[in-house]
Amino acid sequence: MRLFLLTYLLLCSALCAQAQDTILRRNGDEIKAHVLAITPTEISYVPSTEPPSSDTLFMPAAEVFLIRYANGTKELISKPESASVLGRTPEEMTTQGREDARKHFKAPGAFWGTFGATAVSIPVLGGLGGVAAGAAIAASPPNDKNLIVPDKTLLNDPNYARGYEKQAQRKKLGNAAAGFGVGLISGAAIWITIALANTTHF
Repeated sequence: MRLFLLTYLLLCSALCAQAQDTILRRNGDEIKAHVLAITPTEISYVPSTEPPSSDTLFMPAAEVFLIRYANGTKELISKPESASVLGRTPEEMTTQGREDARKHFKAPGAFWGTFGATAVSIPVLGGLGGVAAGAAIAASPPNDKNLIVPDKTLLNDPNYARGYEKQAQRKKLGNAAAGFGVGLISGAAIWITIALANTTHF
């Protein structure tokens, strides 16, 4: 009787071990567990431990890559592509995009490109070359390498991306205007100095 009970317990343990789910995290870790529920933001589960645990644990869904269920099926967990899953409205995402562009977007080329074109074109066009160059630079879309954001996945949200790009365009326009102003003053001073130096030689 005791041998039968021992065999029964071993068989049950083996079946339980085979019947557990596996949570595969994005960092490569595997967790043996019984998955209870999956939501867009978290996964609840009971870990498979010895002795068995009845504690329900929670894990952010963004940390999970795949779940292998005991019956052999698999479920791929999609990583949230944008912060909208956190319940933020389109208007909030647009505003966040603008704020992040104000803080992080850099466009030094808009300033220096307009500055150079203005300074060089002063003798011939009175600096109007800088206006054309600045307008062209400001109208071009922001360079991807200049899209500095706290979290790259935010750019997958169309509202965030739209707000960021509009503010980035404004910053480019502002930099181009500053480059034109500084180029006009600096260029004029340089060309006046050159002209005066040439007249003193005669």
